[in-house]
This record gives sequence, structure tokens and C-alpha cells, in this order.
Amino acid sequence: MPELAPFSALRFTHAAGDLSLLLAPPYDVIDAEDAEELKNRSPHNCVRLILPDGSPGDRYVNAAATLQQWILEGVLDVDPDPSVYVYRQRYQDDGKPSERIAVFAAVRLTPFGDGEVLPHERTHAGPKKDRLALTLATRTQLSPIFMVARDDDGTLYGLERELLDTRPDVEAATPDGIEHSMWVVSGDRGDRLLSAAASNPLLIADGHHRYETALAAAEALGDNVKAAHLLVCIVSQLDPGLVVRPTHRLLAQAPETGDGQFDWISTLSESFQLEELPDLSPTEAEEAVASSPPGSMIVALPGLTGCWLASPRSEALERAGIPAERARISPVVFDELILGALYGLEADEASHDGILSYSRSPAAAASVPDPGCGFILPAVSLEDVWATAGLGGRLPPKSTYFEPKMPSGLLFRPL
Repeated sequence: MPELAPFSALRFTHAAGDLSLLLAPPYDVIDAEDAEELKNRSPHNCVRLILPDGSPGDRYVNAAATLQQWILEGVLDVDPDPSVYVYRQRYQDDGKPSERIAVFAAVRLTPFGDGEVLPHERTHAGPKKDRLALTLATRTQLSPIFMVARDDDGTLYGLERELLDTRPDVEAATPDGIEHSMWVVSGDRGDRLLSAAASNPLLIADGHHRYETALAAAEALGDNVKAAHLLVCIVSQLDPGLVVRPTHRLLAQAPETGDGQFDWISTLSESFQLEELPDLSPTEAEEAVASSPPGSMIVALPGLTGCWLASPRSEALERAGIPAERARISPVVFDELILGALYGLEADEASHDGILSYSRSPAAAASVPDPGCGFILPAVSLEDVWATAGLGGRLPPKSTYFEPKMPSGLLFRPL
């Protein structure tokens, strides 16, 4: 079973200003415009640490210098005692109030094959190099890994909810409308929370790059004892606020052919049963594919108002060697029957070459310019994620999107 421990967090003090202006989303969902907006909120917004300015050779040094300056100025300070931190997000989900609760702790790093921590997605190489350089420069874990606990009997969720009737130690409300509350917990209650969270293997929901980076950092830092553990936040699978959203695929160009002509519909019909769905908006297409047969996706061609529901043919799945438990997962079908079969590429290569990109917006997938094509995918169920991880398998990159994201800036873990 995984080993969880309390830790002494490095946190913003009152000298930093309003915490609502200091938090930021995870680095990998922040574009250049978002980064500028976050920096304009406060001179102490944590985006200056997780996405530091400067040339490729200077930016990591700049992050380390900023961190040390904030500590010297008293903007950041370390909690005196190791603790467990219980965190609640309140937000609007499709216009309805919702909330999600997590436990922040330090998990002992183990290789994925040990079965204590289960990954479910493959990763791209570039982000890992970037995060490793940042970790080694700052000697600090700046953002948490988002994990899910099985919590079959609801013990973890029940213990978390017991705290909600007490006054939180930290409160903030960010401009995106999310309300943040955090409780600092120690003693027996903290021990019980960690015991409940660690009763089964933990699933990585978001942060595969950062987990693999932490393994590399621990090896690079050698006898640094703290580097053997990693900052994580853990959500009970029974939490109603644990929601998985889809990520859609955009292909910028058609596969190469000898004569330069490519017919998407004719080619796709060899591996998919195609059903034309006229007069659907992108949002309606996303809703339609969510209730379609497992492994399906919606194909949107440039310049056309209609779209096609594409369901994989059993003979195509068999020919590609896709087992039944993976054939029901649309990102797997896309990677094997489209990227692999038509382009001869894996997702990492296709993304690096500018052929493949991702979007959470179905409208973006439905407006890919000619000669490309958009693919609107359904969300992958949490049950399929657990099943894949439990068998030691990995889904393609960007198969899942857990929303809302866990923020950076609530707390850091020094090494």
C-alpha cells in the first residue's frame, strides 16, 4: 500500500497580500495571455514560480531567486509542525453549485511497477525536462499531483466532511469563481485521514509528468531524504465533485497519399461504421457522442455543417490487436485506427510534428481548417481508467481531464 506522511508546508503569509490573487492553475493549462493576467494580479502570484520569465537558460535560476527573495521578505514561511491539509473547492458546474474535497500530504515515491501508485496516461518528453530543471533549481515541489483514492467504504470522504462544520484556517475566492477553503490538521485526526487515503493503491488523475519528474529529481538529489516523498492531493472516488471531462483531437493535415488527394469519409469507412448527423452544433455533437457506443467519436470535416458518428468496426479492432477492454476507450481507438493506421505515428510524434493538437472545446474540433479533420471524443469513465491502470496499462496522452484543476500556490513542499 502507498505510504503517506504529513509535512511542513511552505505557505504564503499575510505579507503576500490577498491569497485570492496569489493562486494559479497548473502550469500546463496556462497560455501566455493567462500568465500575463496572473502576474498583473499580484507581484507575488505563484505563476512567477511555476512559469518563470527569462531565457531558457535563465528562467529556472530566476524562479529560484524569486522563491528565496519571498522567503527572506517573509512573503513565504514554513509551518512549524508537520500537518495534513484538507482542502475544499466550491464552484459552479453547469450552473449548479458543486464542491470537491481533497487531502494534501506527502507520498513516498515508488516506481510505477510497484503497484502503490497507478498511472493511467502516457506522457510527452518535453514537459518532464522542464519540470525537472525547475525542481532542481528551486529545491521545492511547487505544484501537487492530483490523485484519486478508491475509498470503497467511504471512510476518507466521511472524515473529510467532519471538518466542514469547523472554521477553515485558509479562505480565498479566485476570479474564476472558485471558493477555496483549507484546514490544517494534525494529531490523531490527521493520522486517520492518511490511513484512510492509503488503504488501496492511489491513481494519478493529473500530474503524470510531475510524478515522473519527482522520481528523476529524487535520483539526482541522492541522499536528500525529503526528495523521496512528493506533494500530492488526494480525492475520494466517492466524492460527487470528482468529474472527468473529454479532450478532443485536432489533425492539422490529412495523411499523405501518392496523388495528393485524400478522402476522409471513404478512408474512415474502412475501419468505422459512419452515420451522418446533420444540423448538430459542436455542443450537441459532444452530448451525442457521450451516449454513443463505446469507442465511438464524432468526425467533423472542414467547411461542412454536418458531422459523422464513427463507431469502430470489430474486424478493424481485431486487425489492430486492440483488446476488448481498451476498444471501449475512444482515445485508444483514435490512436490505433487513425494516428497509427493512417499516419504511422504515435501521439508524441504527431504532437511534436504539429500534426496533432488537443482542445477541450468541441467548437475548436469542429472548425479545423482544410485539409485537416476534427474528432469530438466522449469522456473516459473513471471505471475504465481504474481498469486500465489496474492492468498496468496506459491511456494515450490527454485522455482525461479532471475539472476543476487543483490550483498551485496554496502550499509548497521544500526539499
